[in-house]
Amino acid sequence: MQILDPQHPFFKPVWRRVLTVVVPAAWALVELSNGATGWAVLFFAAAGYAAYQLFVVYKPDAQNAANTEKQEEADGD
Repeated sequence: MQILDPQHPFFKPVWRRVLTVVVPAAWALVELSNGATGWAVLFFAAAGYAAYQLFVVYKPDAQNAANTEKQEEADGD
């Protein structure tokens, strides 16, 4: 069972992948500042897992990347 699918089209924009990592890490800091170390560890683990899946495992589809670049160039002209 896969919890986070890095190949899902939702995660193509980099900002979404970054936000998916930053939000649980920020919440872990909130929990840590409130003294809830158990919850902080849980959210840091979720952020770490998301970072691994979305930046290490993530492989952009070469065909879609080429099409996106061509579309962006056409939009810019």
